[in-house]
Amino acid sequence: MRTRIFRVVALVAVGLAVAGLVRGQTVTLAWDASASTNVAGYRVYWGTNSRAYCCVTNAGLALTQGVVLPHSGRWFFAATAYDTNGLESDFSGEVSWESRPAPPVMAGKTWVRLTPVFGRSTNLASWGSVTGEATWFPATNRAEFFRVNRLLMERVMVP
Repeated sequence: MRTRIFRVVALVAVGLAVAGLVRGQTVTLAWDASASTNVAGYRVYWGTNSRAYCCVTNAGLALTQGVVLPHSGRWFFAATAYDTNGLESDFSGEVSWESRPAPPVMAGKTWVRLTPVFGRSTNLASWGSVTGEATWFPATNRAEFFRVNRLLMERVMVP
């Protein structure tokens, strides 16, 4: 069996296309064409962990693709090329982008944005961080003070 090597040069652009949705922002990605002559199409992969993608879409022969992100946070993207036999290239270079909630639209007022960042570990030796959703408060004074009185943690199973 002969292995065909494709090369997706780079995932070169990540930009916010539509930001007005509470959940589900659309990001448009673009990449350079593969130098291989027998490319049948491209796939775009994305997820919240580097090189561990949860989602994929087939872009066909297009060199841009919009994807809908289900929630805000840091997202990682890569592309591959494939041929008519289904052989797929290695991932392109990875790009990341942080989707953030839009601030409230209140002309002439100052707002404070609080965003929780939590440490997470499954073995107490290796830790990662998880950023939660931002909360907005109108700034009423020159100095604002906040403290965490309690943190509610609950395990939820979705049927």
